[in-house]
Amino acid sequence: MKTIHFLIILATVGFVAACETTHTGKANRFDQADTNHDGRLSRDEVSDMIVTEIFNGRDVNRNGKLTKAEWVVPGDRQGNQIFRNADANHDGVVTLEEAKAYGRKIGVGKAFFNEADKNHDGYLSREEVRAYYASKEGSVR
Repeated sequence: MKTIHFLIILATVGFVAACETTHTGKANRFDQADTNHDGRLSRDEVSDMIVTEIFNGRDVNRNGKLTKAEWVVPGDRQGNQIFRNADANHDGVVTLEEAKAYGRKIGVGKAFFNEADKNHDGYLSREEVRAYYASKEGSVR
């Protein structure tokens, strides 16, 4: 379980850092995560972005499905059970949609979200994400 927590933290740091990129004509990570384009991120949007980062990092053959071999990190004793839990239709693979649903269920990104949501409105503004990143900048490097 420690391995999955490390990967979630790593993906969160990457997500937050990517939100700080300068605008180059391409949508930045904040805009990509903001799937309903309302200018703020919900808990589900944050969870989905983090899960997508982890999923894409593990999908070595880029087929949009994770096998148990792609999912389970060596040394992660609970990885097999987590894989079974995420594989909602029990077909032996986890799709991105299954991974997102599982991520939402277990609260991926919850700690980051709660700490970054300074006004406690249940959403993250671009400014809150920037402020969170700025507060962590020294510890990330």
